[in-house]
Amino acid sequence: MIHNPIIRGFNPDPSITYDGERYVIAVSTFEYYPGIALYTSPDLSSWEYAGSALTEENGFSFSGCRNSSGIYAPAIRFHDGLYYITSTDKNGKGNFIISSRSVSGPWSNAKWIHPEGIDPSIMFLDDGRCFYTQNGKGGIYGAFIDPDSGRLLEELRLISPGLSGYATEAPHIYQKDGMFYLLFAEGGTEYGHHEIAGRSDSVYGPYELRTKPVLSHTERKGHIIQATGHADLIQTEDGRWIAVFLAIRVFGKPLLHHLGRETFMAEVNWKNDWPVIGDDGRVELDLPSDIETRRQDIVSISSPEDIAALPILRVRAPHSSDYSVTDGQLAIHGRCPLSESYGEPSALLLRQTEPVISFSATLRTDLSLTGIAGITVFYNSDYHADIAVNRTEEGIEVSLRRRIHDLETVAGRISMPLKDSVSLSVKADSSSYSFYIDGSLLGQASTASFSTEGTMYMTFTGTLIGIFCEEGDAVFNLPLGFHG
Repeated sequence: MIHNPIIRGFNPDPSITYDGERYVIAVSTFEYYPGIALYTSPDLSSWEYAGSALTEENGFSFSGCRNSSGIYAPAIRFHDGLYYITSTDKNGKGNFIISSRSVSGPWSNAKWIHPEGIDPSIMFLDDGRCFYTQNGKGGIYGAFIDPDSGRLLEELRLISPGLSGYATEAPHIYQKDGMFYLLFAEGGTEYGHHEIAGRSDSVYGPYELRTKPVLSHTERKGHIIQATGHADLIQTEDGRWIAVFLAIRVFGKPLLHHLGRETFMAEVNWKNDWPVIGDDGRVELDLPSDIETRRQDIVSISSPEDIAALPILRVRAPHSSDYSVTDGQLAIHGRCPLSESYGEPSALLLRQTEPVISFSATLRTDLSLTGIAGITVFYNSDYHADIAVNRTEEGIEVSLRRRIHDLETVAGRISMPLKDSVSLSVKADSSSYSFYIDGSLLGQASTASFSTEGTMYMTFTGTLIGIFCEEGDAVFNLPLGFHG
């Protein structure tokens, strides 16, 4: 069985390539650092985090980036010993390309391609030339490109207006049996999301479009899987075709999701020379296949190496000097509050991968605590809930803070006598988060307040859980993180 999602939690806009030894998937990260998470698998069955492509090594941070801006939709390809990634920096100069001889880097500095449009992708023709695509006003555009310099070799031209004309995006082109196949998403990356295919004997088109989507759950209201689209295809060594794509899991009756857009996979069937994903465009959480996928391990931080080796996200900037691990303890130098617009708070965040999950950490409350610190369920600076702890001369003050839209409130507060440490935890189910200190319930927050559908502007990320410190210093005991 293929057990979906294959990469759980906030891992949207997947793209896939194969280098002869392993498959590599790249996903979007938006305002979070490091940018463009990479996952690898030798056989499509188990996926492990392999690092990120946008780091301090190639000069990336996302300072000044608004929520859900930043890095959009990477596309990854392997050709002639090099990995290439195209992507969009909505906070910078637009579409760019980077390259590396190793998944683990170093990745090159960005070569800027074009300032307008999003979702760039490349494909290498059988003759070795490289063709570039992106979305733009009125549809999908393409041109030949020098992938090593990012220089377009000709003017971009419209190669397809799309089918509906609404949110025509995420184009990828494939060559098969002398034909070019163009896949792209339409309908917006919400409940109208679906995937369209076109075919032509020329890479420039015109592309004959299949009027029925090759992937769509728009007619499956009430199904747990929604918003399917943004697909990328790959042919395996044994000749089969596989699709990776984004979708969301909706838990319960309301149309609300809070884990973010996740990476799904399904086999592709060629019907009348059209690539159709899953069962005539429909997919399930468990799909019959001789590929046996395995779920991701529960993630916790227990050693200095974990800071680099685990898929830990920070907000907008690395600030690497703010974090250190020694003698089984993780020290954080705190910066701005979590709620500061465009802020770069000191927080180490992990993706929530299941609706039912627990996260725990032990915070030192001796004299090492000079700031406000604790654990947070974090969607972005406008949507989060935190256990915030600070030490005074009289004792320890603990607050349950909630931020929703432009309203922030303290939903619970207790005082404790001075002590050396406190145990903090959050337990999640499909409808709420429960916050505990030393095993006692402090309060709750609904998952609805972290759902994309309820935000005051369009958001593309998912719920993260982790530790933070504001305006001072804090020390956490290791290990800390998720547990079943």
